[in-house]
Amino acid sequence: MTAKGTGGVKDEAKAPSSQGGAQSVQRAMSLLRAVAEQNKRGARLSPLARKVGLHVATARRLLQVLAEEGVVTYDPVTKLYHLGLELFRLGSQAQQYAIRNRFHPALERIAKETQDTVFLLIRLGNDVLCADMIQGEYPIRTILVNVGSRRPLGIGAGSLAMIAFSDPEDFERVVTANAPRYSQFQGRSEKEIRAMATKALKDGYVFSDGLFHKDAASVGVPVLDQDGKVICAVTVSAIRARMSAKRRKQIVQLVKEQTRPEIVGL
Repeated sequence: MTAKGTGGVKDEAKAPSSQGGAQSVQRAMSLLRAVAEQNKRGARLSPLARKVGLHVATARRLLQVLAEEGVVTYDPVTKLYHLGLELFRLGSQAQQYAIRNRFHPALERIAKETQDTVFLLIRLGNDVLCADMIQGEYPIRTILVNVGSRRPLGIGAGSLAMIAFSDPEDFERVVTANAPRYSQFQGRSEKEIRAMATKALKDGYVFSDGLFHKDAASVGVPVLDQDGKVICAVTVSAIRARMSAKRRKQIVQLVKEQTRPEIVGL
């Protein structure tokens, strides 16, 4: 009886610690959500603490831990918190597989019909991630990037399509942030990216003829959800001889048809 009673006391003694740990996780998640709501302009400590109902010292301590783990960042000059890259990385892993599984059959159909290489691209902050790729049966293939590769948004036909067809404010923010990185890719400039985006809005798709990859021509098509928002993009790439104006339009029509929300189950 004594041993059994002692065991009960030990279990009860552990309970507060367990409950405290769970409470800390809940508080940290509340802070993350609050930071996310203010992520574009940045969030300050005191308003964050008030929003989640925490003492400023408690909120600061939790945010310090989150910053150490990379899921938030803190700018000591502006005193603003933003979501961290580690959070984007973790989110991209979940998003990558969810979107990949949903769109893989559509990519297979597009590759079978065009016989060219088809890429699925998703957004990761100011970057684009290649989430999937299907090679067509045409003898001469163009493998521009590998699955898992990352590049600045704006570099590549599908990558540019993701921001060219997003809202203007988002486009401006991304292009301005990525401008210093563009020259690393075939010497592209911010001016060229903007000009291509303007043309894409008129054409309904992005066309790259050796601009990002020598001797390769690519068509980038944004994929929209039921509300008309860009959720990912599909790129079809081939040698230049296979990308006449007529065929480009056929490819764009095919991609749009195969990625309609009701087809992919959005």
